[in-house]
Amino acid sequence: MPKRLYLIRHGETLFNTQKRVQGWCDSSLTQKGIQQAKESRDWFKIKGVDRQAIYASTQERAGDTAQIVSGRSDIIRLKGLKEMDFGSYEAQPEYLNPPLHKDGTGYRDAFVFFGGEDTMAVRRRMVETVTNLMEGLEEGSQVLAVSHGAAIAQFFRGALEEAPDVRGMSNCAILKFTYDQGQFDMHYIYNPTQNEYIYRK
Repeated sequence: MPKRLYLIRHGETLFNTQKRVQGWCDSSLTQKGIQQAKESRDWFKIKGVDRQAIYASTQERAGDTAQIVSGRSDIIRLKGLKEMDFGSYEAQPEYLNPPLHKDGTGYRDAFVFFGGEDTMAVRRRMVETVTNLMEGLEEGSQVLAVSHGAAIAQFFRGALEEAPDVRGMSNCAILKFTYDQGQFDMHYIYNPTQNEYIYRK
């Protein structure tokens, strides 16, 4: 029986509103971000989704989102779910970012020269972390994991045989995956605050 993963981006943060680069640096959820997490929580209740375990990156914004969405405090923190490290660009205005490559490879090695991560390193880290997480679960398990926009995008681009060209991940977007016989399949990306599917297979 396939295992199910609900992967969520954290709620809106102070740096999101200030349009600052936010990777390994952190800022707290705004009131809107808290409300977004509550709307995700309500969506899971309506759908009747029961989750055996709750995971989050080690960053505050992800952990707080996970706790609000799940209503639980037994969050399992995984460093591998962290956002991309932008080096000395951290907390700087977003307009300083170099342009993204249109082939889904993000910034490639642009931030390595400033003490940050290569996009492909983030992809490998996320795929390895989530795969190991899923491999350790019993058949039929359903779990929730909260991560970050760039990290999530690189995960599905690396984990899927044919990844959809989806950009602009909304805060608290919910991505549903199944994992069966070593293969991930993405069923949808849902934005609970707008009540709309960003992507649906």
